[in-house]
Amino acid sequence: MQTQQLSLFPYLEAESATRPPDFIPIYEPWLGKREEQYVLDALRSGWISSLGKYVTRFEQQFAAFCGVQHAVSVSNGTTALHLALHSLGIGAGDEVIVPALTFIASANAVSYTGATPVFADVDPATWCMDPADV
Repeated sequence: MQTQQLSLFPYLEAESATRPPDFIPIYEPWLGKREEQYVLDALRSGWISSLGKYVTRFEQQFAAFCGVQHAVSVSNGTTALHLALHSLGIGAGDEVIVPALTFIASANAVSYTGATPVFADVDPATWCMDPADV
């Protein structure tokens, strides 16, 4: 059986990576050597999303930066949105305006609370929600 080596950064290693002229770069990762070492250390420790020394350090440093006693990190943006909506008491019977140009997590997090997402179009000049559509 033949195995194939997978690349961690296939986009960066592509011989001719091109983008259409109207491409909107929503996400483009960049890791320096130090960040790469931290990621490898976390992977080898077995703690990559909820506990471990880096999560604890991040929460402590972020809390200090914000001038608050506590900070909570979560595993992804969907969870962060869900936690924020839940902490605000958003739930069944509520409507939450979300941009039409977004990652699905924006609407899913609203749905997870029992509320209804209401989509607003974006302004083509700013790519932000268009106040006229709210």
